[in-house]
Amino acid sequence: MNATAQTAATAAGITLSFSSATGNIAGASGVTATNWNTILDGLQYNNSADEPLLTRHAITLVSATPNSGSYSSATASNTKTLTVICSMPGTMIATPDGEAAVETLPPGDLVLTSTGDAKPINWVGRQTMSKRFADPLRSYPVRVRAGSLDDNAPTRDLYVSPDHALLVGNVMVNAGALVNGTSITREETIPDTFVYYPIELDDRSFVLAEGAPAEAFVDNVDRMNFDNWSEYQALYPEGKTVAELPYPRAKSHRQAPIHLRVKRAERAQRIGAQDAAEVA
Repeated sequence: MNATAQTAATAAGITLSFSSATGNIAGASGVTATNWNTILDGLQYNNSADEPLLTRHAITLVSATPNSGSYSSATASNTKTLTVICSMPGTMIATPDGEAAVETLPPGDLVLTSTGDAKPINWVGRQTMSKRFADPLRSYPVRVRAGSLDDNAPTRDLYVSPDHALLVGNVMVNAGALVNGTSITREETIPDTFVYYPIELDDRSFVLAEGAPAEAFVDNVDRMNFDNWSEYQALYPEGKTVAELPYPRAKSHRQAPIHLRVKRAERAQRIGAQDAAEVA
């Protein structure tokens, strides 16, 4: 969520308001602690008043006071704290007609690349991850704070998988290799299940995700792990070759060039992130 965004939505009589990545809900009478998340499944939200509402996919109840019984809006103790991950579903991708949430983009739609070209989508994958079985270092999303890569890059906080590369300078750097513990961090407060949506084009161009150049998906054996693998098989029964990009790739922190680490630390200080020391 935008740190300055004021967001409100209503579902089943619940009012949700945000001032940052966390928010409060109130106004639900007779709702027990065990079914908050069920009710929140129907919630809609947006990053700001001029953006379209998105259906809740990644809002999770972090804490509730009291922890049992029913709630009403009569007392302050009915305030609940939530965490919203606004990308994964909700990541805004640049298109010739403006930004669109990644999960709303079908094959054939055009997206803008970092070079300004408009290219058609071949396929949008969908992979549901389970927190219970996922390796945190390989699967938990990485949060790239707004402005942590460059001015207005990303324009809003961006959440991507650790192995998803971003173009930083002239180097493709996996998001996990960019983690510095301040401006770019690993998210641990996440729903029990969460979803990734990779975009595949004819080549490995960089799409603009929240204004930051992020690699398009490349075909590999991992495609069979996607929920909608059968959709790809129907579209391309003989498979489809996607050419690699001519950029060096840093897959780990130690492989990232020193000058990029220095710039990242400088930007962390510029955007107000505290204690910008690099972490291994």
